[in-house]
Amino acid sequence: MAGNGGEGAVGKVTCAAWIRRREDDGPPGVSRLLVAFGRDATASSPPLVDLLEFDAGASALASEPLVRVVVGEEAADTPRTIAVHPGGRELVCATAKGCRVFKLLFRDFGIHLIPNDASPIQSVGPQKCLTFSTDGTKFAIGGEDGHLRIFHWPSLNVILDEPKAHRSFRDMDISLDSELLVSTSNDGSARIWKIDEGSPLINLTKSLDEKIEYCRFSRDGTKPFLFCTLVKEETVMATFVSWK
Repeated sequence: MAGNGGEGAVGKVTCAAWIRRREDDGPPGVSRLLVAFGRDATASSPPLVDLLEFDAGASALASEPLVRVVVGEEAADTPRTIAVHPGGRELVCATAKGCRVFKLLFRDFGIHLIPNDASPIQSVGPQKCLTFSTDGTKFAIGGEDGHLRIFHWPSLNVILDEPKAHRSFRDMDISLDSELLVSTSNDGSARIWKIDEGSPLINLTKSLDEKIEYCRFSRDGTKPFLFCTLVKEETVMATFVSWK
């Protein structure tokens, strides 16, 4: 059960994510910048998620968390990766068991992390990748077992359920228009999926001695580029593909 963190030396940071949230009663265009840290367990502390404030002007991270929540009581509850909804009101934390969803509530002069029911993804096993679409209406997860799942958010109604998308996931991203998903595997392959059709659109080509590792769609809204990193022997290269 999630709750306030206990006493004792906290564990090492295992993952992190930015949270940019505009205050409802704040001035237009001004947002609050937070960082979510996942921490592993120690002999005296369970797995945790911490939220800390970041001062962009001073490039300084607060020394103490604004809020701390216990993810679980076992080592398998240790956060492995975190995805934050674009609205800054929800975050998803992946563990060896599955995914936990927390709502961020800003009230009573403080911040609260409240666990939220997400039964379709709570017991899906260890996930390597989590990502939201830019508009926040879609959520995708890629498992260590190569299983790809794409959901409508926040209903978690299934759009795509593909058990054999890859051997095992390495990275994924959703395009700015929320129509495409790109995914990479630990074997160096990469695919682009048409989300609403729930099917693969194309396999990205590469040389036999190359591996595609990380991928991101462009975000400027003018040119539909896909950026990828390629590994060839000991050399890491960056490349981009234009999309029509």
